[in-house]
Amino acid sequence: MTFDEVLAQVLELLRREGRLSYRALKRRFSLDDEYLEDLKAEIIDAKRLAVDENGTVLVWTGDSSQAGSAQVAAASDRSAAAAGTPSLTLPHPFVASRSSGQVVKEWGREAQSDMSDDGERRQLTVMFCDLVGSTPLSEQFDPEELRKLIRAYQHACSEVIARFGGRIAKYLGDGLLAYFGYPRAHEDDAQRAVGAALGIVAAIRTLNAEHGKGVTLKVRLGIHTGLVVVGEMGGGEFREQAAIVGDTPNTADRLQDIAEPDTVVISGATYKLVRGLFECESLGPRALKGLSIPVQVHRVLRESEAQTRFDVAMRAGLTPLIGRENESAILVQRWAQARGGEGQVVLLTGEPGIGKSRLVQGFKERIAMEPSTWLECHCSPYHYNSAHYPVIDLLQRFLEFESNDDSLVKLSKLERGLRKYGLPVTDYLPLLASLLSLPVPEEYPGLMLTLEAQKEKTHLAIHAWLLAITEATGLVLLFEDLHWTDPSTLELLGALLDQVPTTRLLLVLTYRPEFEPPWSVRSHFVSVALSRLPRTHAEAVVYNVSGGKPLPPQVLDQIITKTDGVPLFVEELTKTVLESDLVRERNGRYELTGLLPPLAIPSTLQDSLTARLDRLGSVREVAQLAATIGRDFSYELLRAISPLDDLDLRGAMAALVDAEVLYRRGVVPQARYLFKHALIRDAAYESLLKSKRQQVHSRIASVLEQQFLKVVQAQPELIAHHYTEAGLIAQAVPYWQKAGE
Repeated sequence: MTFDEVLAQVLELLRREGRLSYRALKRRFSLDDEYLEDLKAEIIDAKRLAVDENGTVLVWTGDSSQAGSAQVAAASDRSAAAAGTPSLTLPHPFVASRSSGQVVKEWGREAQSDMSDDGERRQLTVMFCDLVGSTPLSEQFDPEELRKLIRAYQHACSEVIARFGGRIAKYLGDGLLAYFGYPRAHEDDAQRAVGAALGIVAAIRTLNAEHGKGVTLKVRLGIHTGLVVVGEMGGGEFREQAAIVGDTPNTADRLQDIAEPDTVVISGATYKLVRGLFECESLGPRALKGLSIPVQVHRVLRESEAQTRFDVAMRAGLTPLIGRENESAILVQRWAQARGGEGQVVLLTGEPGIGKSRLVQGFKERIAMEPSTWLECHCSPYHYNSAHYPVIDLLQRFLEFESNDDSLVKLSKLERGLRKYGLPVTDYLPLLASLLSLPVPEEYPGLMLTLEAQKEKTHLAIHAWLLAITEATGLVLLFEDLHWTDPSTLELLGALLDQVPTTRLLLVLTYRPEFEPPWSVRSHFVSVALSRLPRTHAEAVVYNVSGGKPLPPQVLDQIITKTDGVPLFVEELTKTVLESDLVRERNGRYELTGLLPPLAIPSTLQDSLTARLDRLGSVREVAQLAATIGRDFSYELLRAISPLDDLDLRGAMAALVDAEVLYRRGVVPQARYLFKHALIRDAAYESLLKSKRQQVHSRIASVLEQQFLKVVQAQPELIAHHYTEAGLIAQAVPYWQKAGE
């Protein structure tokens, strides 16, 4: 190698490691003392990119000047030109994670002027591959022959990685860094990475055989899966469009350091995603250089014959009601008792995605023709600290409040509602008007009560209203996602439970297993815990989602295996298959378009949602913006914060509805939208940079204050939430205080 090539590779190593001993440099690059002194003079004195420590170690300091950056980049470019390979520049923050905070600070000032802030957070599987024993090779071969051999090694790696759908981010001398999961996610990116790593080991052995005796190349590979930020780094002509930042590449790099020649080692995080797909040997927890916490390490031995499995727990979804006959029968039986005057409480629990919502919806449809009233309270994680939020929301819907109703109209609706059920208007209207943030008319007596006394009387008024409904028609009252409710609502609900046995009320409470109801068990309670669907029922879900058109048997088998009987998983994975190019419709059924590869459907729900969002194209950004508002949002608010004009935004929302990412209620511009699954919303939201989220939250709060005064009055906690997420605590505190009153 030329001096410039060696210089560029030393700089890259120094950036990546932060510290390098002179002994290691001499061994790695076969340097004599004079050559090493020339490198030190260039790096320390001329470029001022490092300092000497005790005459034994070179310590990276970086240089914020444009000249220093240009010199480093120029050295990298000259090396790349000489070797016929891409530039070896690594993103600075990846390097700085092993260096001082000053490096990050200085780099930030350098890049601030011409850097884009665009980027995204996403799960990525990262592979580091390093050629073992490159120094002895440099002694064994002429530089030109060595260059040819290294290029053959790089080409072999590139072919394998491309075959598995990976992306080579950069070549690092005799090593390389590859991504799996960007720019487009797959359901099995961890599996692809491990398969590619084994493929590289096999390809290098083939390469050795092709070059004959005297050539014995060996590689070692490390793989780790974790959160990264992907985006533009660098500046000017040295800008990188898809650099990654985070602990994930650091961990992958350290893993390859401890791998034996021609072996692949993976972290515990990656092992969890490929367990059963590959035969692995546990190496136990390992302390890796630069990492404060030991990492569980596994050596990959070979592929297994197992199929991909799906093993995550997700939120309740809207899958069709299939295979819940016993549970449905319990609900019907308890409703029959309630209609006869023996009120009942059903505690419905199950893991996320297991079908609690679908079971309740099926029951609702079953009794729809019976003379009864159905009311729903939806608890929300955004309103955990908002007193009585689910009840307030229920009353607003029950009284049919409209967004354009003024206070007088709402008070009139409240008064009519009370009179309809023969309730004392004079006593209850002031209490409920206060609860609904409405002004109490002068003709009604003022509320001269302590806050605690007012809350108690308000609870009594709500109880009286609900019980009046039960007397008139019978009532099914649903509290959904009780694990997210506020303490005041729990208190109201607890007092109601004692009155249930002598009423025509069926109270259905749904929650996740981690929620522990604060009430003791009563004789009129029944607990229903949902279990996973057997294979026959899961196949029926697939059949329903595909519109009654059968899928090829091998595709169906993989879907059932991956979903593990969770209805939400079955629905989402089936839709992903139907949206792919793997199958096409013909003669009332689906058929494969070619040989069946590992299905491009998710192995985890997170990967499924990321892959689905990636397929949305440009409207993905609209989904991210909407996700920052919340799971349920109005078109008016989205329009107020969106940079798109009305026509483009309508088109984007139509595309999201068509893709079944969103549901729409009403007609634009008065429409409201709901993310079909909360975790679709979560995936879109979590992919935003935290800084971007804060900007959007700040914009939402500002727009709500300026343009949605009724929301400010009725839901101060919403403005408080957005200001809090924006990091504007001072602006949030008054709204939190108002929400708690």
